[in-house]
Amino acid sequence: MSILGVLDDDAGRPLQPDADWPFFDADFSNPAQMRAQVQALTPHAAAQLWARHVSAQPDETHPMQLRDGHRLQPTVSGPDWLAEFDAVSSEHPAQSGRVAAFLASHFHAAGAAPVLFMASRERAYALTPAALAACWPCLLAISDESPLLYQPVTGKFVWCRPHGALAGGEDKLQSV
Repeated sequence: MSILGVLDDDAGRPLQPDADWPFFDADFSNPAQMRAQVQALTPHAAAQLWARHVSAQPDETHPMQLRDGHRLQPTVSGPDWLAEFDAVSSEHPAQSGRVAAFLASHFHAAGAAPVLFMASRERAYALTPAALAACWPCLLAISDESPLLYQPVTGKFVWCRPHGALAGGEDKLQSV
């Protein structure tokens, strides 16, 4: 079953050790119950969600290609994810840091409503907020080139900038 109710059951797949290696890497220590709360989306499903929530422009296929003045403009600054990323270990789990606290507070309003990690138009993951708090380093190991976190139910988003800055806001349109 898809984590995202708006998509078909075949829109996502369970995580796979080769394709989604960071989720299985011992350095990130994510148990199977946490990985079960994450789905890799098919390129087609990712493209549908990108067109609906980010951009329908054919030349805007990556967060770094969005035009100046794009409607997803941050209004809130978050902590430096890069410094915390380098410190994550079994003694310092991801969910105990400032990044996880920022993400939890930003996406808290909708409870367990899924959050999308969008690395590009064709590469995305859907995950629960609890999995996001625990797995954010895995996502940034997959792509640290300005990926976008977006919660369709609320329209809230967070940009993960390449040099460590987190910035969030709320999409006033909630669809393109």
